[in-house]
Amino acid sequence: MGLIVAIITAIICTVVYVRMYKRELPEPAGVKKAAIPVALGVLAVILVAPVTILISLSTRRLLGTSIKEAISSPILSALVQAFLLAGFTEELVKFLMFLITIKIVKPRNVYEYGMFCAGIGFGFTVLEDLFYGATNPITAVTRLLFFAMHMMFGLLMGIHLGFAKYSKREGLNDAGKHIFLAFFLPVLWHTIFDSVTTVNPALDSNNDTVQMIGLIVALIVMAVSITLQFVLLIRFKKKTAEYCGMMVTDPEPSDTYRNGEENG
Repeated sequence: MGLIVAIITAIICTVVYVRMYKRELPEPAGVKKAAIPVALGVLAVILVAPVTILISLSTRRLLGTSIKEAISSPILSALVQAFLLAGFTEELVKFLMFLITIKIVKPRNVYEYGMFCAGIGFGFTVLEDLFYGATNPITAVTRLLFFAMHMMFGLLMGIHLGFAKYSKREGLNDAGKHIFLAFFLPVLWHTIFDSVTTVNPALDSNNDTVQMIGLIVALIVMAVSITLQFVLLIRFKKKTAEYCGMMVTDPEPSDTYRNGEENG
């Protein structure tokens, strides 16, 4: 089941990513450049495991017990668990992978920042779905509803990092704000989502009313997340020309020559 879900997810995400790639103006960045962040996204999944284990062991050593047992408030406990073991950890690793991507492919504009970072989310999703499918087939099928979640986390991260770079290039004063948002927004969304789905304490309650409330909250957050996937994808498409025009590097000589030929 995990393999089937991973294949379906890979097909859907490939269609989304290829459409992003083909829309870039005046021309796509190049297949090799577009493939690099996807490969680094796969690597990010592999790196998350040891980082998560390290954080978990460090937290247990510091607290003397597990997070769940150390924090009396179920809601706060769920948020802390979701933050440390998913939201913060996974987004941190992907953030580092994107910094490596920037060094290798050197994005030319804000559009490429968003697209390449979404590519990391693409690679991350496929391998993660394969893992979850092997351990829990039901969870794997459910995850198909959130096929673009990691791509959207990446899109938010990449666009704001692109804004920060553009701000510095243009001498604006809001680069710090965008760097903060680049990491904060994906971590916040990821943490809230996992706290009401993966580690929602209300779903394990013996009280039927509490269980129902927990289920309703989970369904609301899931519905909002599904909707946001499409909202961000559509918004990114509509902003293609604007984002492609927000250059963060000087055009390469070959680009200048080619554009000159076209204008001539």
